[in-house]
Amino acid sequence: MARSKTRSGLIAALDIGTSKVCCFIARPDRSGQPKIIGIGHNMSKGLQSGSIANLDAAQEVVLAAVNAAEKMAGQTIETVIVNLSGGRPESETHTIELPLGSRPIGNLEIRKLNDLKDALLRQAGDELIHTVPLGFRVDQSVGLGDPRGMYGSVVGLDLHFVRTQIAALRNLETLLARCHLEIEETVVTPLASGLSALTHDQRELGATVIDMGAGTTSVAVFHGGQVIYTASFPVGGAHVTRDIAYGLNTSLSHAERLKTLHGSALTSPSDDQEILAVPVIGDEDDANVNHVPRSMLINIIKPRLEETFELIRDQLEENGLSQIGGRSIMLTGGASQLNAIADLAGQMFERPATIASPHGVTGMAQATSGPAFSACAGLLLRAVEQQNDPLSEAMNHIRQSGGRFGRLGAWLKENF
Repeated sequence: MARSKTRSGLIAALDIGTSKVCCFIARPDRSGQPKIIGIGHNMSKGLQSGSIANLDAAQEVVLAAVNAAEKMAGQTIETVIVNLSGGRPESETHTIELPLGSRPIGNLEIRKLNDLKDALLRQAGDELIHTVPLGFRVDQSVGLGDPRGMYGSVVGLDLHFVRTQIAALRNLETLLARCHLEIEETVVTPLASGLSALTHDQRELGATVIDMGAGTTSVAVFHGGQVIYTASFPVGGAHVTRDIAYGLNTSLSHAERLKTLHGSALTSPSDDQEILAVPVIGDEDDANVNHVPRSMLINIIKPRLEETFELIRDQLEENGLSQIGGRSIMLTGGASQLNAIADLAGQMFERPATIASPHGVTGMAQATSGPAFSACAGLLLRAVEQQNDPLSEAMNHIRQSGGRFGRLGAWLKENF
């Protein structure tokens, strides 16, 4: 598998989203933290709801972003770690189990579990994008590290799988090949965003990351230092803009401007008194505008956001993750910058919600240090993490697995 780390120590991340394409080129500093030396980003084309809809248009913007980053860095890249926003990723948890006799668990039982794991991975096929070992279990005890020496009826290994539509992966590979780039690893967007948006303690104790993009809104639940659940919904900030354009009979560009300058997720007592000038769609006369109260704009925005948060909340409850997801709701992504959106999320999830900007990466320009760039920054952190992971080479036979193995990883390397 190609590595994003070149002879010069460079790593490159590529965030391909519905509204923007961003490329970061970085070099790890002495502490191992990625330091950005090249940045390129521009408006996206050829993507719809996170998926590639026009290869020619997408190729144009990807090349433009990569070339700009290369020019700034004074370096040429050949491989990238890239995100996947579309493809409807599905999260699954599997447990492989082995009956035990009267003797304690030893290396033989661990090797047999590994054989069962490999068989399960082969059965999963090319749609598998991430594999994360969550821990061992012995009878009713779960989340164990080293079970050797223990007695029980059954020993098992819990695995978290993320699979996606094979067409989405193939289209992404085709796009990058046309740009003369090799894919080092493909990472689902909420996982990448979580790496830069969450602190170490939040990942350990439990937190839920909601990445709000233009075409998709995705969620990742972290616990015990691992990502234990991901999901994606084909609704985002662009859908809010379309709602405004339709509801106020204005163009998409004017709707986006109204959302950015005057939009909010919650109403206030003064909204009825604040009057907005809304240009009429299809009328070239700028003087021909409708005048509407700000409350009308907000009453268009709020239902769409409530619907989005309800989808996520119901999905988490359905999968029993409401409590495991911790007391932290972290919002990130470009669409999370809307006024009062954290307050609305807090009401919907009945727990504090915070807007998270990327951290753990140095050299970010002010224009690229906000929530819209969390995924790209997280991809850099992922690349550094994988290069420092002793399991990286041992697990290369798992296609695109790259799971974050944490404390369990060193033990698995020794025994698997």
